[in-house]
Amino acid sequence: MKKRNNKRTYRDKDGREYQKERYFIGGKMKFRRIYLIDGIPADQFYEKNATVIEMVIDGDFHLVDGKIDADTSYEEPIPSDKRDVNDLPF
Repeated sequence: MKKRNNKRTYRDKDGREYQKERYFIGGKMKFRRIYLIDGIPADQFYEKNATVIEMVIDGDFHLVDGKIDADTSYEEPIPSDKRDVNDLPF
């Protein structure tokens, strides 16, 4: 038999979409709301689209992979005029 996919989306009174996650505590069924952004759970959307700076500001250091992009590396600027240091007036 095929397993049914019970990933139905609901809307709360503010118009935000969410899915219900079911779990048991003490023999009773409880529900947890997992909010969706563009059909993806909010945590996965954040991990996929946030920059390293946003993750560090929010305190999510465990999500930063430690690789630095080549675009963000610092290179010292080349001076435009090539005067000798001894020729300066001060």
